[in-house]
Amino acid sequence: MPERFATILLPVKKGLHVLRYVSATDMVRPPRVLVMGKPGENEGLSLLFSPDAAESTLARFDDCVAIRATRPAMLMITSMTDPLGISTDVELKLEPIDRVERAATREPAITAPELPVAAPGRFIVEAHLQKQGATRSTASGWVGSASGEDRLDCFGVSWRQPVKGARLSYGCEMLGRGRQVARVPGQIVGAKGQATPIVRVFFELSGSNAQAFEFVLTAAFKGAPSRTVSGTKVELSGPTGQEALVGFSVDLREKQPAERPADEAESTGTAEEREPIQAVPTLVAANQERGRVRVFRGGSFAR
Repeated sequence: MPERFATILLPVKKGLHVLRYVSATDMVRPPRVLVMGKPGENEGLSLLFSPDAAESTLARFDDCVAIRATRPAMLMITSMTDPLGISTDVELKLEPIDRVERAATREPAITAPELPVAAPGRFIVEAHLQKQGATRSTASGWVGSASGEDRLDCFGVSWRQPVKGARLSYGCEMLGRGRQVARVPGQIVGAKGQATPIVRVFFELSGSNAQAFEFVLTAAFKGAPSRTVSGTKVELSGPTGQEALVGFSVDLREKQPAERPADEAESTGTAEEREPIQAVPTLVAANQERGRVRVFRGGSFAR
């Protein structure tokens, strides 16, 4: 199976910058990120990588490359994952480190178009639907159908927007076979191609920052109306506990301060962690799996 990839072109202004590898949807097998100047548009562009880094490659979170541009230039950034990786989606942060460029970042950022993605929210859900095969969550956030007849055989959930200080676990209960629990994002639960329906689905968030968030889970079981629950730990089944799962949607939202426990109401993390970052990528191409590379522009460079 060939390696998968996604590519963007990123304009860089005159000055000094640092491009840092921040995160990835696949936290277990994070993609490698190849950074180079676009042929024909890299005059005056110099890239300096760590002495321990493979040539032109960011391989681990927090790897970075120093960029010196004597004139406006264009970077070509490619995210690559091996056949066992679940996604090419990565997040990078571009930070100016000279005085002129830092002042420019105070202007309002403009969000450039991104490649189409499966659904909004913090999760990507991929599943196998009886008689229809592989599927993933749609623009509405649903995988499967709220009123369908075909059951979901199995599914896996990956972070689209990870939460610092929070660990995701999820799973299902299969009729006559008990519960299956996934503690690694992207892990598949259920049984593909077997006549054993999923009759219960559940999600749990743990970690130092878990109580600041809650799941919103809506699930539909064959022959019954869909139901919605919310909380840090949620689960749903049909009226008798034996109805087959035909579809669900799940998202994570931040609790309002009044909804949090007293000891969690105070803000957590550093100011740098809480500071919102706005995306300004220019996407021009991607591979057959429609992956994406997100690049953020930061303010002053401080480590």
